[in-house]
Amino acid sequence: MRAMRAFVLVLAACGSTAPTVVKKPVEPGKHQAAIAAQFQPLVDHGIVSGLVVGVYDAGKVEVYGFGKGPGGARPDGNTLFELGAVTKIYTALLLADSVQRKEVALDTPVSELLPPGITMPTKDGKAITLGHLALHVSGLPRLPPSVDASGSAADPYGKYGENALYQDLLHTQLEHAPGEQIQYSNFGSGLLGFVLGPKLGGYAKAMQARVLEPLSMHDTFITVPAAAAARRAPGTNDDLAPVPAWTFDALAGAGALVSTAQDQLELIEAELEASAGSKQGIRGAMRFTQEPQLQGTGDNEGLGWQIDGSGRYWHNGGTGGYHAFISFDPKTRRGFVVMASTAVSAPVDHLSDVLYRLLAGEAVPPPTFPSNAQLAPLVGHYDLAGHHLELETKADRLYLEGEGTKVRLVPFSDREFWIEELQSGVAFQREGDKIARMLLVGMDRQIAGTRTD
Repeated sequence: MRAMRAFVLVLAACGSTAPTVVKKPVEPGKHQAAIAAQFQPLVDHGIVSGLVVGVYDAGKVEVYGFGKGPGGARPDGNTLFELGAVTKIYTALLLADSVQRKEVALDTPVSELLPPGITMPTKDGKAITLGHLALHVSGLPRLPPSVDASGSAADPYGKYGENALYQDLLHTQLEHAPGEQIQYSNFGSGLLGFVLGPKLGGYAKAMQARVLEPLSMHDTFITVPAAAAARRAPGTNDDLAPVPAWTFDALAGAGALVSTAQDQLELIEAELEASAGSKQGIRGAMRFTQEPQLQGTGDNEGLGWQIDGSGRYWHNGGTGGYHAFISFDPKTRRGFVVMASTAVSAPVDHLSDVLYRLLAGEAVPPPTFPSNAQLAPLVGHYDLAGHHLELETKADRLYLEGEGTKVRLVPFSDREFWIEELQSGVAFQREGDKIARMLLVGMDRQIAGTRTD
């Protein structure tokens, strides 16, 4: 695994016990058929085991479930999924609320919130601030040094506690000076929640009292209570095999939340109210998180939110067995959430633009995925940067094997695939009537693999 990862990574680069409260009636709506046409194929072709799609269209809510959820039944708006990095939205909101209460400031040095004797890394004489952590410009690496980055750990954050965090801060060297470069960091986001915790009476308690309760989000938890556990969708990896739930300790602020589509639609409605000028309750802090923090035009960042070139706010997140995507558009007062119980990102995120098109009334052709017969011409041997790899099919799925490992190529068209473990895309090129090469694509680079049989 490590050998294969090495050559790929040169081009590719992450409660309350109150009863359920449903505030808006959810009934089949005008988008039902169009949404089903886009998402049911993900289940039918073995890309996800189950998912829920919730849409918000100018005050009207629709929620649809596909595949298998708890107990094998179809999931619905009250099914619990791990949010992963979508948690960062909530941690940033907790920061914004604290700033507006003048308890901290964006330029408060993180070192001021640590116990005496615990030091923060610096570079070029610049200290890391709370704002740096929220905007991923701290210079901290993606993961703390002592967290397993290989992807082999079943619960990589579960035993990462306070002492481990302090030791990692002592031994971490910043990759760039704070404030100079955006570099996505679970380490930084987790640290943000960790240092806010003691200041606010505990991260979990503050999240519950200051964010979740004011938003009437009674089905969003850091620790799922026993009474709600039966509503939790079982997580699966990209090959649809069962995987254990993830838990969080010191880095809870980076990905600990578990929630439902109904609760995420409550968040979307509140965010849209905030964007329209409401300052009721926590909405003033929500508007603060929506303010673009970077200079220039095009894509931008708020506190916790990503902002695309069209002015839409979004964030995604994944854990070992789940993937989530949430977005809203202040201009059209539309938004949506997709929550999957399978850890596959690109094929799910790819449908975000499709959902906005559907909500606008546009007819969008359904996705097409390859049959086993269509996968057959791809099977063979390839030389990729000096590495011998083999493609094979099994049970209508395509696998890449080599360097002591085997990974699935998840389709999002009949000639385009995704390797979740490597966060890389794969495309195939034909010469004449035969597949001649494969292209492994990550970030702004690609490696061509020549077919050798």
